[in-house]
Amino acid sequence: MRCFESPAGGRVMVVRLNRGDLLRESIEQAIAEHNISDGCLACGYGTLDNCTLHMINTIEEFPAREDFVSWKGYPLELVSMTGVIADGVPHIHAVVSDKGKATGGHLEYGCSVIYLAEIVIYEHAGMSLTRESSDWGPLELVERQG
Repeated sequence: MRCFESPAGGRVMVVRLNRGDLLRESIEQAIAEHNISDGCLACGYGTLDNCTLHMINTIEEFPAREDFVSWKGYPLELVSMTGVIADGVPHIHAVVSDKGKATGGHLEYGCSVIYLAEIVIYEHAGMSLTRESSDWGPLELVERQG
């Protein structure tokens, strides 16, 4: 286990998306435009009509095999969304639901908003994180050097 700590706070941003906006692309744009290097997506919710999530389906191999689940032109609730921003790059997980079930996984590009989406981004000022390959293969959070 590794823990990373910063004595400083940071900015808090609330991002409002409207009909037709792309979810992941807009989050990445907000992060870039506001020069957020490290932080977290504290929460996110809304409605989507197109969405793709992926999830791993293996335990002992790397790279892991993945399943992709997509909805096109289908009303979904974006129930939850969280993630960590390291070196300006977000790693985002989301849960979406319809009337029958909820599904969660890694958020892919191309997910579009039906009515609205709201995302809270918290900047970790004074923190310096990046992701590097681990000995086994998956990316892991480490402190940036220099």
